[in-house]
Amino acid sequence: MDPLHHPLFIKFIAYFNENQDYFECHEVLEDYWNAVAPRDRTHPLVGYIQTAVALYHWRRDNFRGAAKLFAKAERLLRAAHEEESPFSKGVDVPSLLRNIIDARNAVEKEQPFKPFLIAVDDSAIRSAVMELIASGGVPTLTGARLIHKHMLRDRSHILLEREKRRSSRH
Repeated sequence: MDPLHHPLFIKFIAYFNENQDYFECHEVLEDYWNAVAPRDRTHPLVGYIQTAVALYHWRRDNFRGAAKLFAKAERLLRAAHEEESPFSKGVDVPSLLRNIIDARNAVEKEQPFKPFLIAVDDSAIRSAVMELIASGGVPTLTGARLIHKHMLRDRSHILLEREKRRSSRH
């Protein structure tokens, strides 16, 4: 299977382009990255994740975090494109890189958030994204539920594990 035809990448594109749920983009693609290249911070999937997280930060006016992640994403995605990585086939990477550079420039000037799309030039990816959207697989979120999603999720299991680690050290 072409790596960008993977269901998790399809979900990533749907969340990114359809409802701009950049937090969910990060979650979905991180699962895929952990399955194919765990801990490899130079993998092209990390560049896509960083792009989504940079947009999430920018929307929340975290200009410093957004600029830093846009720069990292640009480097990774440019390298993947130049190396003709299978993780860059099917996406219009030159267009994506221009959008990332434009976004980073806007962020550095602390301009208001302006989303962009990831252009897909593979018809199978586009069809799969449209099917996912049509099936209701991309929920519509607005307002605080979209902008501050990381703060609204249930983190009790994370906090419990953190407390267990602290207790075991003492």
